[in-house]
Amino acid sequence: MSGFARKTLPPLFEKALRKYADRTAVVARDRRLTYADLDRRSSALATALDELGVDPEDRVAVLLSNRPAYPVVDLAIVKRGAARVPMNPMLAPSEVRHVLADSGARTVVCDAEHADAVATATETLDQSLDVVLVDASERTGRDGTPTVGDATVHRYGRLLAEGNGVDATAPAVDVAPGDVAGHFYTGGTTGEPKGVVYSQAGLSSNLYAHLAELGFDGGDTGLVVTPLSHSAGTFLWANLLAGATIVVHREFDVERTLAAVERRAVTWTFMVPTMIYRLLDHGVESYDCSSLDRIVYGAAPMRPDRLREGIAELGPVFCQFYGQTEVPNLVTTLGRQEHAVAARAADEGDDDRAERLRSAGQPCLLADVRIADPETGEDRPRGEPGEVAVAAPYAFERYHDRPAETDRTLRDGWVFTGDIGRFDEEGYLYLLDRKRDVIVSGGMNVYSQEVADALGTHPEITDVAVFGVPDDDWGEAVHAVVVPESPDALAPEDVAAYADSRLADYKKPKSVEFASELPTTPHGKVDKEQLREPYWRDEDRSVN
Repeated sequence: MSGFARKTLPPLFEKALRKYADRTAVVARDRRLTYADLDRRSSALATALDELGVDPEDRVAVLLSNRPAYPVVDLAIVKRGAARVPMNPMLAPSEVRHVLADSGARTVVCDAEHADAVATATETLDQSLDVVLVDASERTGRDGTPTVGDATVHRYGRLLAEGNGVDATAPAVDVAPGDVAGHFYTGGTTGEPKGVVYSQAGLSSNLYAHLAELGFDGGDTGLVVTPLSHSAGTFLWANLLAGATIVVHREFDVERTLAAVERRAVTWTFMVPTMIYRLLDHGVESYDCSSLDRIVYGAAPMRPDRLREGIAELGPVFCQFYGQTEVPNLVTTLGRQEHAVAARAADEGDDDRAERLRSAGQPCLLADVRIADPETGEDRPRGEPGEVAVAAPYAFERYHDRPAETDRTLRDGWVFTGDIGRFDEEGYLYLLDRKRDVIVSGGMNVYSQEVADALGTHPEITDVAVFGVPDDDWGEAVHAVVVPESPDALAPEDVAAYADSRLADYKKPKSVEFASELPTTPHGKVDKEQLREPYWRDEDRSVN
């Protein structure tokens, strides 16, 4: 065994935290944590997790907004050799319950803001929960004791204070490269999120790949404005290995983002296309953005005209990545120079080279990518569309408790992504459609069947179809076609109100239309292509 196959996360971070001890690691709300601070605090929390009975490979769920505690919690889980289960802070209570029940997590770290969702989950969970509560003072009962449903609650601040001495050390842990280190959740065509399991070696190699592909180093100051439960969390981890400084914002705000770039001399940030559009629409000329070297974007394609506008305003700073939960972030990249060349070609009328702005780039150094027949798995000729298949040392191990779905997706070491694409003659990947009916809205994956299932429980709805429609701002917007029980039974606002209590905000339909019936294919399935066609007929591809 050699190379990446021997790597595990605890020694990687142990070396980094000690090597860069005096450097500033995290800045949040004008609070600074050095690498030594992160080391001591995470060691104290890792000791507390040990005392709570958390063993290596046990699942520890994390439901936090972006805050200084987030990297401390992540590192504590790493030091304990446990498996992190990050949860999107926008999840509805029913979705939180599903993740906890499916993963079997018995320990949850959450903040007061999200404690109600965890409390609701405890009402029907089979397993008991230990909750480590951040900001516990904001959630106390009459006797001053914090409560989270039926869970046993532990104050985060008290746990740190008890073990945060100068010589704080984490408990000894022995983990193997094949042990489970991550247990993330993605949606599926059935509408039920699937647990995606990663090994210690897989996540370690993924961090090395981020350093190689995106060029993070110790001179960087990064700005995080998207949830740390998603790609931003991996970017933060990679930057900690490099000795960089990360500025963490709770959420994206245009003016605060631009002010931070100027004030903190930010060298890189990650945004989804919708955020970049907001930035450009606001205007950047009033701020000094000269330090900004990279705007990393992904999670959805970006419109070529807006890319050209961004390059004109900010220079050649854009870097695109394409990946998915099963192959985190790095399947292909389109680098800064490639963006600049394609934008210049567009200005000069060279349409062939300008088309490169529509591509997802070329395969990453550690990723093998091919276009395959979705059914047989055989290679398709270059230029012809097929399913994107990927092999990489950081690909997922399996879906949790879903062997049949694992076998369908992971075949002979290749992850069949469900995305339809083609390669051009120079090896650039173009994404054309999605085999699985996923809507990418504002950089977030929305699984149409999940939305349809939630709306379909309304007593006045007899049938519903959900799909994405083009949107200049969001890329794609969630659209629902609803068949009501009777013609006057519902108004669009009734559907929206029903969705409010059942779906995270980004999953709710942004538009609703009513129909007397849904069209079907000869096989009796809802014909979504017929429903989609009026919205996409003037577009040159079926994703936006």
